[in-house]
Amino acid sequence: MLKTYQNKWIVSTKRVGIEGEERLEGVLREGAGKGAAVICHPHPLYGGSMWNNVVDALEIGFSQTGFTTLKFNFRGVGGSTGRYDGGAGEMRDVAAACLFLKEHTGGDERLVLAGYSFGAWVCARAASGVIRDISLCLVAYPFSVYRAEELRAFRGKICFIGGSLDEISPLDALLALYRELPADKSLKVVRSGHTFDGEETEITAFIREMFGKPSEAS
Repeated sequence: MLKTYQNKWIVSTKRVGIEGEERLEGVLREGAGKGAAVICHPHPLYGGSMWNNVVDALEIGFSQTGFTTLKFNFRGVGGSTGRYDGGAGEMRDVAAACLFLKEHTGGDERLVLAGYSFGAWVCARAASGVIRDISLCLVAYPFSVYRAEELRAFRGKICFIGGSLDEISPLDALLALYRELPADKSLKVVRSGHTFDGEETEITAFIREMFGKPSEAS
């Protein structure tokens, strides 16, 4: 649980095992009841894992907002069993992580799927299979590699973070999609390439701004 010391939050963090088709290793950070966020990492075949600067920035941003966070390694990465499955199995990994977090929090907190690059694509595809109202927070959605039909069909709150110098997630593709989407959306453009090196605080600040507001249900 959260503890206080000299008026500062001390966040309880622990390693967890997520049971699904595979056993996934994850890291759970307790929150203050403001919401719950599942955080997904970049492409497993290119060194992506939950130990990543953008994943950390997402985790910190949501944690600072009072969310309980769960980041995890997709199947075949780190201590997670299985092997890379081209996105289909990884969608089921997201579903297993959502179920784990729902059971941990009691299921009453608003849920956000947050992902970076490949993780953003998997979150968008998995969103339709999560049986509850959710929001999306997507960093560097890889438009140059994957299509975005799921985003066009999504009707929940969606936040984008993009790099103005990103060739994998071209800004013009992001802006074109953004103009098509319904009203419940927000966008942060950072002067960065795909890795956001040195710009992590821009991500955390935007999350605090967008998700620090009271939910409509509260």
